[in-house]
Amino acid sequence: MNSFDSTIINFLNKFAHHSITIDNSFTFIAENNLVKGGIFAIFIWWFWFENSDDQADIREHIISIILSCFIAMLLARILSVSLPYRERPLHEVALNFVLPYGIKPTALTNWSSFPSDHAVLFFTLVTGFFYITKKLGILAFIYTIIFIAFPRIYLGFHYPTDIICGALIGIVIGWAANQSIVCNKISRPILKFSEKVPSLFYALMFLITYQIADLFNSSRLFLHSCMEILKSII
Repeated sequence: MNSFDSTIINFLNKFAHHSITIDNSFTFIAENNLVKGGIFAIFIWWFWFENSDDQADIREHIISIILSCFIAMLLARILSVSLPYRERPLHEVALNFVLPYGIKPTALTNWSSFPSDHAVLFFTLVTGFFYITKKLGILAFIYTIIFIAFPRIYLGFHYPTDIICGALIGIVIGWAANQSIVCNKISRPILKFSEKVPSLFYALMFLITYQIADLFNSSRLFLHSCMEILKSII
């Protein structure tokens, strides 16, 4: 653990377990997917149906954003299980971390802290939103810092460097996914498909944006269950 992480964690932890209202507020924000992924799903649908002169371009970027979310979550999980295990701050004995109200000592046990998959996902979304409109990108960036990143550091779920590195990964993914070559070769054919078979397209889009709102939790649980069933059969 580096001095940068320990200094910030120790400073914020001085305020923990003093106010039930403050601690429970951060816990609610960190655990409620509606105020996290749900808000971003609303942004996606809002701008998809907003009438504007550049609606076609906006929809191309929205498709790129949606596809980049899958890449972001997959890469985050691969890095989490392949890189050396990093204990989360609330489990790090050397920190003498004081648990905020509402957080159980067993929270996120055996889940590596680095990198933050929340940061990877949401900064992928934030970066993509900048290609729709800078105002949306700025608003999403501020919202992510306040309601996504900060609570996870305060509650001891992540070190600041977990968030920073996750954010950098997400920014790179979001930037790459929204380059013109990607939109031309991937997003445009999908957009044409949406015009030919709108019923199937919107059914799939609803399912995908639901997964973004749910932070892919149900998908990961489904895949985990399938793997367990497969192992039992084999």
